[in-house]
Amino acid sequence: MTTERRVFAGLTVFMGLMTTAWSSNALETLPVIAVIGMVLGGLAVIMGAVALGRGRRDPRSGGGRPRSARGDRERGGLVSGRAAGIFAGIEVLVIPLVCVLLGRTGHGALVVPAVAFIVAAHFALFRLIQDQMLHVVAAVVGCLGAGAAIVLVLRGDLDPAAGRSLAGLTLAACTAAYASVFARQAWRRA
Repeated sequence: MTTERRVFAGLTVFMGLMTTAWSSNALETLPVIAVIGMVLGGLAVIMGAVALGRGRRDPRSGGGRPRSARGDRERGGLVSGRAAGIFAGIEVLVIPLVCVLLGRTGHGALVVPAVAFIVAAHFALFRLIQDQMLHVVAAVVGCLGAGAAIVLVLRGDLDPAAGRSLAGLTLAACTAAYASVFARQAWRRA
């Protein structure tokens, strides 16, 4: 299995897990939709795992050569994968900080929508590495869903459980879209 296929298969598993996790936020208010999202996430995990397993059993599969950051920039990216890793590291630091601040200020009901907003915003950073519209669409859709949840919960138009559902299902849709794209790439090359 080439390095590229292994990466796509691994990303399929990861996005499947994220789809399941984000969907679970709707179990209280929209259980049927939540379970559908969780099943889709589970299917993505299985597809990614099977693609990884197929590559290990294929004696013809070579190690492949990883794509370089320079190659990504030549295809429309503006920064290297290393810079994107730094951005992701910042995100990992910002999320706990936001959670603590929301909890301490009495806005604990906004934790899931706020985390969803941060995660959705980071999809736009992928556009700096790879020239794909999926990153822009996922960022816009995710930020709109999570942002709407925050505003509606603050205004009292949604209870906190409904706000978690809106934010969670919006992000689940984004991660499911990523999982389907990654699975297609992993299986195309399988």
